[in-house]
Amino acid sequence: MADAHQLSHTDLVSIFADASNHMHLSMDIPSILRVAVVTAMQLVNSKAAATGLRIDDQLAFSEYCSGDGWQTLIARYGSEVSWVNDLMQHKKIIRVTKDDESSCFDLLAAPLLNQSSDMIALPVIGKEDDLLACLLLFDKQSGAFDVMDIALLEQLASMMTVAIENSIQFSESRRVEEDLEKSVATYRTLVEQIPAITYIATLDRTRILFVSPQVEDILGYSQDDFLANQETWAQQIHEDDRDRVLSEVRESMQEKLPFHSEYRIRSKSGRDIWVKDAAATVRDHDHDLYLQGVVHDITERKESEKKLVQMAHFDQLTGLANRTLFLDRLDQSVAQAKRHKQGFAVLFLDLDGFKAVNDNLGHKAGDLLLAEAAHRLSANVREVDTVARMGGDEFTIILNEVSSRDSVEHIANKLLHAISAPYEHIDAKYKVTLSMGIALYPDDGIARDALITASDNAMYKAKNSGKNCFSFHQS
Repeated sequence: MADAHQLSHTDLVSIFADASNHMHLSMDIPSILRVAVVTAMQLVNSKAAATGLRIDDQLAFSEYCSGDGWQTLIARYGSEVSWVNDLMQHKKIIRVTKDDESSCFDLLAAPLLNQSSDMIALPVIGKEDDLLACLLLFDKQSGAFDVMDIALLEQLASMMTVAIENSIQFSESRRVEEDLEKSVATYRTLVEQIPAITYIATLDRTRILFVSPQVEDILGYSQDDFLANQETWAQQIHEDDRDRVLSEVRESMQEKLPFHSEYRIRSKSGRDIWVKDAAATVRDHDHDLYLQGVVHDITERKESEKKLVQMAHFDQLTGLANRTLFLDRLDQSVAQAKRHKQGFAVLFLDLDGFKAVNDNLGHKAGDLLLAEAAHRLSANVREVDTVARMGGDEFTIILNEVSSRDSVEHIANKLLHAISAPYEHIDAKYKVTLSMGIALYPDDGIARDALITASDNAMYKAKNSGKNCFSFHQS
């Protein structure tokens, strides 16, 4: 099984997306925990994994997964186990090796876990900063768990938090809805206790008959204000979502199907909030009476998904596009140039002097240099252009819709001047400059890889010519 170091960014996004979908489709917490275990092992290629659910100040385990499949593991551990105690108190990642302490897992019940030499315990933290569960990974198949493994597992733990709390909310909502059918009075009492907006509306949804007090907590409107303005709901849906949502309402009415939708709605304060809206028709003796719905705030989940996209397409140190996004943008530039018969340029850049700064002043200084260089590069091109970090101290730039070789030279000179300017945190004796290679479409190639190779070769020509200069590719 490949680990994260061998997976592409596209593969990682796909793994996280599948995990998110399966978690949120799961109806119960044990199913969510199983998805998390399988995903974690897929990400870091560990020999075994398990999840513990916090029950009465103890971590309760019921099973673990290894190369042989799922194995039964009935165990509970509390503060008597040092790493469990640390996890509950500090709610931070705990790493346990064979040298730190002996395993708490029984040799007969779980020999693989008992004999493990390296274990990572990740806390799953709720909104109230409480420990919901923990995720355990045992013995990586090759090498030891590293920073990248931990970063990916932390993202997975964040997804588990959202899924578990959504499952709890869903369970609460389902329980309340069952009670609503017994009595309107019971409905009004119970519905005010759940962390979601509940409502009753006419079948065509033109009038809202009841909305729970949580509308003020989530959207900022009082019950009276919301009910007094019957257009509030439709008017406050984000303009990019409104037509779709209203179309889904009409479809659910025509097909007599439950209504389900995720959309953004504007709160009274002006903030856009992502909500999950689910409504069903209440019937009595085959007669449709009204719609009964629940609205959950899913902003945190959406932000988590947005972070996944950010991680997949952007360099975490500089904020620039990464290699994956650069290649995608370059494909788009080639397609657009062919369609509109336009030219563009590909620049391959290498920081001269970076290694000396990194080796002599330390990695922190090197990181600061890369971040500042990235800022200077972005500041000297247009918004329609793409600046990317390919790795290390190598950068690339796509200059779209360039009309002449002179305009490319003008920008190249600006970039050379910007990079060679002094850096506040670097001693003047460490000179930082730029070696730049330039390839032009279509003169130097009409395919993505040909343009990259041409600009890369031109960059080495600039470096061999004394650095702090640029060179055009010579066909």
